[in-house]
Amino acid sequence: MRCALTIKGKVQNAGYRGFIEERARERRLKGYVFNDTDGTVKLVCAGAKERIDDFTDVITLHEEDIFVENIFKNEIEDVSPIPKTFNRIQTDTMEDFGRKLDKGVDAIKAVGHAVESVKEDTVVLHEHTGLLKDMKEILERNQKDQKIVIGLLEKIAGK
Repeated sequence: MRCALTIKGKVQNAGYRGFIEERARERRLKGYVFNDTDGTVKLVCAGAKERIDDFTDVITLHEEDIFVENIFKNEIEDVSPIPKTFNRIQTDTMEDFGRKLDKGVDAIKAVGHAVESVKEDTVVLHEHTGLLKDMKEILERNQKDQKIVIGLLEKIAGK
């Protein structure tokens, strides 16, 4: 069986084609996937009907970065050659690369902010660690003092 799928939703600029490629290869499907200029992801796949149905279910994601609204599946005739292994076709323009680089820069900045926050939290933890050590020393001294007082009280009571 050979099918053409058109996937609508928030499906570009999030690594979705790579996800599709991996899932198709796991199911030993043949074919290819690409981003179309209309914002959809399109693919052609060939294999057993059960594998294609399972594949379609697995690639229907509803996550923050990738959200599939609809998958339109059409069975097509085997009239043109198809790659033996499932592959991604690169259709990205320079504008696409720029947008993806901007997204990567934003992600790196977010990591930088998170690292700064961890550094600040570490300083606070070090401050609290010092306080905890001081409290431990006070409690240990109090225990020693309590033992001395108890010993004296026992001597007095024994007389």
